[in-house]
Amino acid sequence: RAAFSDSTADDYYPSFSPDGMKLYFSSRRKPPAGYPDHGSIRIWEVDRLEHGWGNPVPIDSTVSDGEDYAHSITSDGTFYFSSSQGGGPTSWNIMTSEKVNGTYARPELLPYSINSVGYEDGPYVAPDESFLIFDSQRPEGLDGSIDLYISFNKGGEGWTIPVNMGPKINSTAAERFARLSPDGKYFFFGSSRNMSETNIGFDIFWIDAAVIGELRKEATAETKIDQPLGHDIITSLRNDDVDNASGKFKQWLTSHPNSLDATIIYSSLLRRQGNYAEAERMLTQNPVRWAENNAVIMEKALVKFGMNNDEDASQILVPILVEGDQLRERYIYLSRALLDMARFDISDEYFEKAMAIHASPAPYFNRGCAFAKMGEIDKAFVALNKAVELGMGVKKEYEDNADLTNLKKDPRWKELMEKIGL
Repeated sequence: RAAFSDSTADDYYPSFSPDGMKLYFSSRRKPPAGYPDHGSIRIWEVDRLEHGWGNPVPIDSTVSDGEDYAHSITSDGTFYFSSSQGGGPTSWNIMTSEKVNGTYARPELLPYSINSVGYEDGPYVAPDESFLIFDSQRPEGLDGSIDLYISFNKGGEGWTIPVNMGPKINSTAAERFARLSPDGKYFFFGSSRNMSETNIGFDIFWIDAAVIGELRKEATAETKIDQPLGHDIITSLRNDDVDNASGKFKQWLTSHPNSLDATIIYSSLLRRQGNYAEAERMLTQNPVRWAENNAVIMEKALVKFGMNNDEDASQILVPILVEGDQLRERYIYLSRALLDMARFDISDEYFEKAMAIHASPAPYFNRGCAFAKMGEIDKAFVALNKAVELGMGVKKEYEDNADLTNLKKDPRWKELMEKIGL
């Protein structure tokens, strides 16, 4: 056990600087004087000394000032990490902060399509910043699971469109948290492909890092991201600016008509604008090979729900709402999309099915926030109380969430806060 470990906090996700002289880790431990104590996951650093370790300190609060996790650093000190800073519907995103004259610059979101509407996590950046590997759950994934993706850096021209790292690495289970050996020869990652009743969680796998060179030769790996457009897209998604995001995705698809992820997002934006006919037309014009994609199937069904054609929608979903690792996540996705469409009855039905498989506090909290933002106050309190009952008991997470602001004048808010306690 490391001498600087804190038994009162959750210290995890260790990663070294390329020279091995600093160790970074994520923790909710209490910060020293001079740092705001927001109770969130922040990133810490500790120096490796000749004999042991120094005292850990939070890295520059300009960089880590929210729910920050999973980090990687280049040889010149540029920092990459995943974060929920700023909140918004894009959930977790990958951010970067350049170190100039010993000081970190304010972090920036990486552009679409490195960041997307789901979550991106576990970034690993090459020491020379020539490529970035991260895990993401998006339509291109194998069976809709979490997969590892890679994007290559074209220097001053920016990043390329991410490539799914393919069946040599990814499976129909989840793959996460990539790392290379210090000599760059071997590629390590976690996978849940062997999970069973007697083998719980993830196992560590490894492969020759030559696979990265093979992926670099793929055509998509040479396709550069339109950086200004990519930044506009991810900013509009983060701000939940539906109209602006819709226009930007229409522009993106003009250049990248075969982008499955962009197609699904654009259709979802059209749904939120009530433009169901255009969404349906676009989905039916897509390549035949997409017809059995789970994300496409769910999107087609949601369009039917939007048209109040519930019978057809339910029939479309039959092939994918079967027992399996992803069933709970599909129920949650459908319930949230239907909630955004104000189809509360069907949304509740799918949400209850998801929680019957496994009930956890975060989905209830997120649902409560969504209801509150929509002005559905009674429904919001029901969901939030359930989140507290299931153990989501950090009062600050409730008090600081902007979506819950309109609940604070209600007498039930005080009762909720008293139930949380500290």
